[in-house]
Amino acid sequence: MAASQSKNGHLGLSPHPTIHYPHTFQRVPSTHWSSRASRKRRYHPRPIRITRRSATETEGLQGIPSAQKDLILLQQRLRHPESQFKLHLTWDISFWVAVIFVLGSAVWIVNGFFLFLPLLGVGSDNFPASAWSAFVGGTLFEIGSYLMYVEALNTGHEELFGPALRELLGHASRTGSEDASPDADNTHAEKALTGSGDSGRRRFKFRWIGAGSWRELGFLACFVQMGAATIFWVSTITGLPRVIAGFPDAPPTAVTDVFYWTPQVVGGTGFIVSSILLMIEVQRKWWLPNLRSMGWHIGFWNLVGAIGFTLCGALGYASLASSGVNYQSVLSTFWGSWAFLIGSVIQLWETLWREDLPREEGQSQ
Repeated sequence: MAASQSKNGHLGLSPHPTIHYPHTFQRVPSTHWSSRASRKRRYHPRPIRITRRSATETEGLQGIPSAQKDLILLQQRLRHPESQFKLHLTWDISFWVAVIFVLGSAVWIVNGFFLFLPLLGVGSDNFPASAWSAFVGGTLFEIGSYLMYVEALNTGHEELFGPALRELLGHASRTGSEDASPDADNTHAEKALTGSGDSGRRRFKFRWIGAGSWRELGFLACFVQMGAATIFWVSTITGLPRVIAGFPDAPPTAVTDVFYWTPQVVGGTGFIVSSILLMIEVQRKWWLPNLRSMGWHIGFWNLVGAIGFTLCGALGYASLASSGVNYQSVLSTFWGSWAFLIGSVIQLWETLWREDLPREEGQSQ
């Protein structure tokens, strides 16, 4: 591969005989890998093909540092038109995480209407409807948070979600993935599921529970999110009719504070921590917002929603003593639910825009 450097700092490369790349790329100081993009499977893994070249062909690369050559190859892939994100409906775990959070946020908005409209003098108070809608919303958040945790636990093997789910339901005997093949897709997952394929390759067991890398912000954020959702879920159970005697008009103060308001405060605080970690995950510096990243905006709107849910519980301690405090507590749930819906819709949009599947060898380029 011949190479030449022009005066304007561009490096010209002749294309591979069988793979067509753009000829000119501008130098950049560094390239950043995104753990979120990897976890959400926005880039498809591809094999690396190595071709032996003669001394004459490699003569032009003698003066280029190895790191610079690797960077050039990476630029060629990222700037290639076929590597741009396009709409893809992929029924993997990332898609279902987003869908469940959209549904959960929508239910919380309905709950907000049940609680907030009577305070404005529109309609009458319907405690059973608000209590059960809160339980459904909390349950959907719990399911979505658990799937987030499973997604982070199996990063790089999201395509095994379907086979693993069938195994869990009793329709298959085992689930595996060929670690040695970086471009494993659903077909390879099915082969691993049935035990066919190369027996010498190491297999990956899809995990529904376990410990990931505690030094990875993505896994840590998902783990905190799941714990926070579980704690918050307690308040949606204790808020159901007849679980706490006299609730919501004249309940025992100590029981209500401990089993209803406190889980909201603790769970909401966990949501805040998780959202901040997800924002930092996509930032190049911990203090510098990455406004160009969809993942950052997802974390930001989840942070706004988490603050709203936390304020609802914090203000709830005095909601019976002051109508003004009760108004702000209910209002916090209402705008917090809308913020969660915005973040969830962006997350769904993120899962739909992905890189094209790699072309099979032998297809026209």
